[in-house]
Amino acid sequence: MNYKHHIIHNFPPNYPFWKKILANIIFFFGGMIVHKRKNLLNNWDFIRATHKLKEGDVVLVGGMRRVVSFVIGIPINHCLIYRGKRRFVHSVADGVEYASFHDVFCEYDTMAVLRPKNISQSAVVKAIEFAEQQVGKPYNYDLLKTKNDAFCCTQLVDGCYKNVGFDCGLKSEDLIKPTDFINEAFETIFVSHNLKFNNGKFELLENISNK
Repeated sequence: MNYKHHIIHNFPPNYPFWKKILANIIFFFGGMIVHKRKNLLNNWDFIRATHKLKEGDVVLVGGMRRVVSFVIGIPINHCLIYRGKRRFVHSVADGVEYASFHDVFCEYDTMAVLRPKNISQSAVVKAIEFAEQQVGKPYNYDLLKTKNDAFCCTQLVDGCYKNVGFDCGLKSEDLIKPTDFINEAFETIFVSHNLKFNNGKFELLENISNK
C-alpha cells in the first residue's frame, strides 16, 4: 500500500482524462494526514487477530488519521479479504493489490473481522482465487456503477463471493459501504480493543483528538 503522494496511472481503458485528474486531486487531498501520530491498533490486537483470522475472512478497517476519514466520519471505512499467509487482497486508489499483515496494522486504527456463514472451504478457496485474479485491475472511481474491469474495496469483496454463488446479504449493489457486510450472512469473530458494536453499528471508544 503506497499512501505517499504520487500520480495514479492505473485506470480502465479509455477512461476520461478529466476523471483521471479528479481522481488524482481526491487522492492528493484525501490522503493528507491530519493526526500525525501512530495508528491505534496495538500489539494485543495484532496477537488476537493473528490467532483468529482464517482464509476468506472479510476484514473491516478504519484509518482515522487522514482527511478522507473525517469526510466519511465513521470508524470503519475500508475492507479487505484475507487470503492467508498474512496477506490480504484489497482495492485502493492504485487498484487491486496485495497488502501484508504489517502494512495493515501500521496504517489502520480500527479492525473487525467477519466470517461468511454456511459456505464450503472449496468455495472460500475459489473466492480467494477470484480476488487474486483481479490484482492489477484499477480502482472503480465510478462507485455507483458495478464493473468487471475495476473495483472499489467493497465491490471486490462482494464480487469474490458472488462469483462462487455466496450471497453477502447486501441490500443494494449500487453503493456498498464496508459496514454493509455486517449482517446475517457473516459472523463477527474479532473486534479491535477500541471498537464497540452498538445498535447495529460500530462506535469508536477512544478519543483520537487526545492522541
